[in-house]
Amino acid sequence: MGNLGLKSKNSVAKRFAVVLFSLCVLLSGCKTITNISGDDPLEPLNRSIFGFNEGVDQVILRPTAIAYKELVPDSIRSGIRNVLRWLNGPVIVINDLAQANLDQAKNDSLRFLMNTTSLGFIDIASDFNIKYKQEDFGQTLGSYGVPSGPYLVFPLLGPSNTRDAIGRVVDYFLNPFSYVGNANSRMPYTVSKNILSAVSFRSEKFDQIDDLRSGSLDAYAKVRTIYRQQRRSAINNGKASVNISAQDPSKLFEEPLIFSTNENETTHEVSRKQIRNVDAK
Repeated sequence: MGNLGLKSKNSVAKRFAVVLFSLCVLLSGCKTITNISGDDPLEPLNRSIFGFNEGVDQVILRPTAIAYKELVPDSIRSGIRNVLRWLNGPVIVINDLAQANLDQAKNDSLRFLMNTTSLGFIDIASDFNIKYKQEDFGQTLGSYGVPSGPYLVFPLLGPSNTRDAIGRVVDYFLNPFSYVGNANSRMPYTVSKNILSAVSFRSEKFDQIDDLRSGSLDAYAKVRTIYRQQRRSAINNGKASVNISAQDPSKLFEEPLIFSTNENETTHEVSRKQIRNVDAK
């Protein structure tokens, strides 16, 4: 029975790989998709889902983030964030290798191993100047020139695009932690991890998100622009650092958008008018 179950799982994995490969080929070769990649053809639907997500944030996520910040000590919240990053470590290394970025793969492997001593709770690697750097399969596809496809907004998950949505699924199957435990325990693990990630992110970006909502005439358009620019920067191995709380919302598309590749490097300015209708790569 065990061997039969293993064969069944392998069969499912092979079928998934075939479907994934087909989708990637479509994204890279289909002119129709390429032509609309800079647009938002599903905007009416996306705006409806965005409104739903905003409601969930106001009613559930925001109050939860407030309680989380008030009741959980800073050190514990920091440790939880570290664990969530550590759980994503294997995926980051795999994508480093897929992008042929061997130096970064070495650093991220070392970071993962060092932090494993505390199961990720203590970020030991940062004390040795081995910083966290996010990589995912969406970035990997983008680095090989695969177009983003249409902009998408998913219920609860937020902004994405066709390429990043595929990448998210692939990253799940690439992560060895996705296979820990029996089949009955994996779904609760995935759901609880995603919920904790959302609460942690919301608490960290609490003021920025509130400022975006209150200071924008069109929060949907602002989020779309920021998402696209951040993904473009990530694909180019830069860390977008968009300060949305300090900007005058009326000048969103007029003043420079400033981001830097890391804390110690020179910042670069990109005109907001230049990125207004620009998609992620």
